[in-house]
Amino acid sequence: MQSHVTVIHRVRGVDVPYLERIDHVSNSVTYVCPRSVLDGIPVHAAAAVTILDDMALVPAAVRDLAARFGTPERIVALHEFDLLTAAELRAEFDLPGDRPEYAVRFRDKLSMGETVREQGVSVPAFRAAPDVAAIREFASEHRFPLIVKPRLGAGSRDVVKLDSAEDLSILPDLSAEPFLVQEFCPDEVGAIDGVWTGSGLGPWRASKYLGTCLEFADNGTSLGYIEIDDPALIGPLATFAESVLSALSAGTPTVFHLEFFLGYAFGIPHIRFLEVAARAAGGETTHMWREVHGYDLLGAAVDIQLGRTPVSASLADSEVVAELLIHPPVTPPCTVLDVQLDISCAYAPYHYSVPPVGTMITETFGYAEIGAAFRFRGRSNREVVEAVQRTIAGFRMDCVALDSPTDAAVA
Repeated sequence: MQSHVTVIHRVRGVDVPYLERIDHVSNSVTYVCPRSVLDGIPVHAAAAVTILDDMALVPAAVRDLAARFGTPERIVALHEFDLLTAAELRAEFDLPGDRPEYAVRFRDKLSMGETVREQGVSVPAFRAAPDVAAIREFASEHRFPLIVKPRLGAGSRDVVKLDSAEDLSILPDLSAEPFLVQEFCPDEVGAIDGVWTGSGLGPWRASKYLGTCLEFADNGTSLGYIEIDDPALIGPLATFAESVLSALSAGTPTVFHLEFFLGYAFGIPHIRFLEVAARAAGGETTHMWREVHGYDLLGAAVDIQLGRTPVSASLADSEVVAELLIHPPVTPPCTVLDVQLDISCAYAPYHYSVPPVGTMITETFGYAEIGAAFRFRGRSNREVVEAVQRTIAGFRMDCVALDSPTDAAVA
C-alpha cells in the first residue's frame, strides 16, 4: 500500500502548491474540504476527495479515509480553524507533527496572552469572560471602552467594542463558546508575517493596517495593509516577534501571522501584543509574497507539516507591498451593477480583482472574495500609501441587495 497523506483544505482565494510540495504519484493523497473551496484542490491527482457540508465532521472523514487508504503518515491543515483538529488527529493516530497542547497556544487567545505575558511581552489587560458579571467586574477595574471576543475566534467574528455599560446589551451569547474581555488599546494596529525556524526569524515583513480588521468586519468600507520600511521600527519589531514566538513555539518551526499595537512614548515606539496565528496571512498577502518577495508562505507551511525544514533565508528584495480590500456597499448577497476605477497609471495597483458587472457577491466573512481586492508594489511605504489612498478615492462599485432589486448602493 502506498504512503498516505491527508490534507484538510479550507483555504480560499489563493492557490496552495500541493502538487509542488506533495508527491501525488508515490503517495495516496486524500483531501477533506467544503464544496466552496473544491476548486483549490488538484482533484485529478488526488486518491480521494471527501466533500463536507459541515467541517465539524472532519475527524470522522479522516478516520474513514484512514480505513480506506491506511493510517496517514502526515496530516496537513493550513487554516487556523483546522489546526487544532489536525493536531488532535495526529495524537489519535500517533503521527509526527504538532500536538493539541501546541495548537491551543495559537488558537486560544486567553492561553496565548497568558503565555506571552509570562515571558515579559507587553499585553493590554485581559481575562476570561464567562458571563456579563465578569465583564462588569473587569470594567470596574479597567474602565470602558473594552473589547470582548471569542477565545477561539478569527476574522473578527463576534468581536465587539463596548464603549459604556449600555453596550452590554449588544454582547453575543457568552454561553455559546469561551470569550475573553480585554482593555481597549487606541494605538495603531499592524502585523508581522513570516517564518519562524523554531529558534529565530526566517523571512518576515511587518505592516501597518489602514483601518482595522474589526472596523472592516463591522461593515467598514475598506481595509489596507501596508508594509513598514522605517529602520527605527524594524529592529524593535524583530525583537518583539522573537519574544512572542520563543514563548509559544520554542524549537518548533511555523509560518505565522502576528498582530500588534504600535504606540509611541516620547518618540520611542511601544509595541504591545494583540494576537498571533500559526498560519499564512489571508487577503492578498500570500500573493504579494510570491509575486514581489519571491517566497511562498503557503508552500513553507506545507513543508513544515510534512516534516521538512522551510527555506529560512531573509528576503532579498527591498520593495514595499500593500493590499487594499473594498467591501460591496451593501451586505452580501448582492449583485454588482457597475464598476469604475479612475486612477492614473503612476499610482495604479500592479494587480486588481474587481467583480465584473452581474457578479453575485456572497461571501460575508474573511478577506478573500468579499468584494474588490488590489495589490501594490513600490520603492517606499510613502509611495504605496499614496497609491492605496488614490485607489480608494478613485474606485466606485454600484451594487444591489438580492432582496431589494430596485435599491442600488454605491461604494
